[in-house]
Amino acid sequence: MKKLLCFLILPAALQLSAQSPAIATDFPDPTVITAGGKYYAYATNSGPAAKFMNIQVAVSDNLKDWRIIGDALPEKPSWGYRDFWAPHVLYQEQLKKYVLFYSAETVDTSAGKAIGVAFADRPEGPFRDSGSPLIVGPGFEAIDPMVIRDPRSGKYYMVWGSGFRPLQIREMDPSMTAFAKDAETYAVLPAGADKDYGRLVEGAWIDYRNGYYYLYYSGDNCCGVEAHYAVMVARAKNITGPYIRRGAVAANKSSVILERDAMMVAPGHNSVIEDRNGKTWIAYHAIPRAAYDRKNYGRMLYLDRVEYRNGWPVVVKEMPPAIAVRWTDSVTISAGYRQTAAGEKLPVYGAQYPRLLKLSTGKWLAGYTVLRNRGYKKDAHGGLELEISESSDNGKNWKPISTIADPGRDLDNAQLVQLPGGDVLLAGRSVRWQESYRLPVYKSSDGGKSWQFLSIIDANEGAPGTLGTPDKGMYEPHFYFLNDGRLAVMYATEKHVTESPSYSQVIAQRISPDAGKTWGKETWVAHTPGHPQSRPGMPVVDRMLNGSYIVVYEVCGPEDCGIYYKTSADGINWKEGLGTFIPGHQGAPYVLALPNGNLLLSSNRGTVSVSRDFGRTWKEQDMPWRHSAPFEADWHQTIWQSIYLFGNDTIGIVTSRKNAPAGHAVKIRFGRIEKAR
Repeated sequence: MKKLLCFLILPAALQLSAQSPAIATDFPDPTVITAGGKYYAYATNSGPAAKFMNIQVAVSDNLKDWRIIGDALPEKPSWGYRDFWAPHVLYQEQLKKYVLFYSAETVDTSAGKAIGVAFADRPEGPFRDSGSPLIVGPGFEAIDPMVIRDPRSGKYYMVWGSGFRPLQIREMDPSMTAFAKDAETYAVLPAGADKDYGRLVEGAWIDYRNGYYYLYYSGDNCCGVEAHYAVMVARAKNITGPYIRRGAVAANKSSVILERDAMMVAPGHNSVIEDRNGKTWIAYHAIPRAAYDRKNYGRMLYLDRVEYRNGWPVVVKEMPPAIAVRWTDSVTISAGYRQTAAGEKLPVYGAQYPRLLKLSTGKWLAGYTVLRNRGYKKDAHGGLELEISESSDNGKNWKPISTIADPGRDLDNAQLVQLPGGDVLLAGRSVRWQESYRLPVYKSSDGGKSWQFLSIIDANEGAPGTLGTPDKGMYEPHFYFLNDGRLAVMYATEKHVTESPSYSQVIAQRISPDAGKTWGKETWVAHTPGHPQSRPGMPVVDRMLNGSYIVVYEVCGPEDCGIYYKTSADGINWKEGLGTFIPGHQGAPYVLALPNGNLLLSSNRGTVSVSRDFGRTWKEQDMPWRHSAPFEADWHQTIWQSIYLFGNDTIGIVTSRKNAPAGHAVKIRFGRIEKAR
């Protein structure tokens, strides 16, 4: 293995995204506090794995790794019936107690919601209710309590509400079981003031910074299929107001500082916490977009940084730091046939069009085309076959373990996928030129050592010569799994070229209800109505961190094999037309979704582009074989690139590199991901 060094700067691929849930189960209306050198989070009634809790409590040493440890309020109050919501916990120094404020449905359900108070000696509880609610109100008026000790006066205040009424604030008695004597209730923020989300306001939180009291609040629908929720902010010089909404002074007229994005739906009901290093964080719940698209509406805990800029809080989405890829080893998977298993010696015409698969056992398989002759011509024995090689050391060394042939035909375009039960499927293209095109599927139950024919995805059969002028082939199948576990495939087809209107080539999709045994009807993913010379093809699909799917493909013809893409929420329904052009690439694209949400895109041009926003924008990066010497001697004229993760800090670019005498060799260039200098 020859070592070459090169650096590629791109977003870190291996750190946990800040937009991954901190607690990936239903954990609504979170409050996060510090106590005893740890962080504690409290949430509305729910619980992991159907273990119901009145008030959930979780603990963390670092705000990143959380463990739900039980029910902070294991015994219901005598006055409370259900719906133990929106907990807030603080430590009252005079009482030397942790105090839990929460809202609940009263036993007399006609009375409406109420706010209760409970006490404990430890932050995790158990908290015991004081015996009677602090306040009861009709409907949803008495909900979402938050209590703050005013840094200026030392007095305690509770803000709560609202049920389509204003958020309210009132001074508390130090006992925490009553309001202060003769204390006035102030309406601090009306419902309906904010156009986009303000129809209903709730989930208040007050944070004091630089002489201002910042009132965070959420609206206007937290939950379910119609969830429409965001965090907004107002500020005041005094804790009781008057509060000025950000939208009243901001250029964009919006009070919103946190709303839905590509990763999540309906963020809101927040708390604000300062960590041990003095950094400020906003904790909130949101529905992961992938879960929302699957009609799973659990609200999970998220945390993001907050910075106060120009007098207002700004939510800072933590982006992965820039990293460098140090290109290191180059290995050869195959240079093509020299001798068949039967002992037949063949010329070395090379190997090409590689695709890899990591098995659940940790081994890797590579499927690629090998040429018995110079390829793509009629031959009684067939000119092209598929060879499968195996690596047991994470791609460093490879050995052939099987061959798939379709006698009298050319077989190429290998694509591999492993089913949940462990079986491996391989799809390819089998062709007898201008007579017969098929997309066969083979199955292996022994890790790729032997294969059995399973099904045909699609076919176009004809008498000798009848499919030509124009040709009606089909090419390049690519497997992927849908959200519901069904197996889907995309491929390019010319079957519709003689139809009216004519399509020179389209990208089609089929779905299998039975793990590849049969295939459903053809639907179209990419095509150009009224533009029959355009040829979208070579599709590659991956599922992104936000749960949506992205497909990339080339479009030859007038588009000169430029690269285009589309996205889909479910991998089934795609927008009409040709898609969106990605500059800087040409021919045979491949896309890989990294664990932190970044996308890597390669093509025959020998470059890789990076997207940090789920395909909306791309930044092109040079690759080693795009450089001048010393790379030219070893890496030039590379085609059919694909990208794979080989470990937490290693990626590999798999490609067909031109051999000096003839044909191509299948090679991998490994790169180690390091911090950028």
